[in-house]
Amino acid sequence: MRYRIWSAVLALAMAGVLTGCADGSGGLPDAGLMMRDAAISAGAMGSAHLLLQSEGTVPGFPLRALEADVSARDGGSAAGTATLPSGSITRFVSDNGKVFSKSDSGTLTPLPSGFPSPSGMVGRDGGLARLLRSLRDPKTTAREDFTGIDAFKIEAMVPAAALAAILPGTTKDATLTVWVRVRGAHIPLRTTLGFPEHPDAHLNVTVSQSQSPGKGSRS
Repeated sequence: MRYRIWSAVLALAMAGVLTGCADGSGGLPDAGLMMRDAAISAGAMGSAHLLLQSEGTVPGFPLRALEADVSARDGGSAAGTATLPSGSITRFVSDNGKVFSKSDSGTLTPLPSGFPSPSGMVGRDGGLARLLRSLRDPKTTAREDFTGIDAFKIEAMVPAAALAAILPGTTKDATLTVWVRVRGAHIPLRTTLGFPEHPDAHLNVTVSQSQSPGKGSRS
């Protein structure tokens, strides 16, 4: 895979986040400690490549998928594509929290307020860091094989207020599950948000190195 995949929700793959937490001996590391360090690491992200993919009808997420290069610098910016429920794909850009669709000719049209703001997800006060600081009852629940890789499974509850930057308009708490590598760089293998009132709905969020490290552009 071209990018070194990190968890969009947890940012646990930042260097040093899990140092000393998992020794590979079979013990389960402290999830609360990992989440605290992950929040600090997520807040330090200045730019990233985000990918959000929905399964079923995810409350507060009016898309099938969203993919963008984002930056928290200079008020925040992003450029990417969104897959609508119909399956059509639209390009978009954002600047200082305002999101616009972008036509082939370059015409910008403001998108409704319920459209997620990718640039609001990264940075010290971004949605990812706030989400991680707000997790309730995080627990390392298992050490198991995940697609052939030795992994720790971590579960937690996410208060609705902490989901606002990722899922505008969400009014219900969500569950969070992540599988994290035991050895090596402890790269999270998958992170999923679930919704108790919508058991068939899930949102997968990943973040990797930004394709465009500079500030997003309207051009």
